[in-house]
Amino acid sequence: MSKEVSELRIAEINVREIAQEFRKLISEIDSILSQREEARDNLIKSGRDIIKMSGWTINALHRGLIEEARGYIKEMDKLVRSFIELASSDSFLRESGFVYNVLSEYVEAKVFYSIVVEGRVPSHHELGVHEVPYLQGIGDVLGELRRLALDLMRVDRLRDAEVILELMEALYYEMRALEYPDALIPGVRHKVDVARRLIDDTKSLLLSIKARKGC
Repeated sequence: MSKEVSELRIAEINVREIAQEFRKLISEIDSILSQREEARDNLIKSGRDIIKMSGWTINALHRGLIEEARGYIKEMDKLVRSFIELASSDSFLRESGFVYNVLSEYVEAKVFYSIVVEGRVPSHHELGVHEVPYLQGIGDVLGELRRLALDLMRVDRLRDAEVILELMEALYYEMRALEYPDALIPGVRHKVDVARRLIDDTKSLLLSIKARKGC
């Protein structure tokens, strides 16, 4: 045994005192985790409602049911405010993947609604969300714009489809400029790459239809 080890006063360690102090720490941690678990359960329930309502909003918009979509948006705004308030009570939950996913679904529906109905793209400040779920949601909006462009092509509204395609490209090019690792903007780079393919496919289809019609 080395001299240093032999000089350690192991026998003088007060195990009972350490155990008592550690018990207090564990009790404190247990209380925090219990509250976090309860908050997480509430977030999951609320988050499911938000995701469901986001889907309803987008489907209503694609069917041209603006008033129905507006009603969903109003209800979803209330749910999201409560959701964010609850998530903000715990930094661990606030920056969790689940919370980001729910908020990105909200952003997708809200931004798509704003584009279709109001002709604008609201900021993350206006929506009250973190930059990451905002960017994730914008990435998903590009997919909905592609779907809208296809619907417009089917009813020969080619100029409208062209405008949507131009908007897709404008959003894509701005998103592409964000050269950050996935650790900082998880999932965003992949969504941008997917958007590039969607834009190319949409452009090819639109050009093909215009060529057939002699436009």
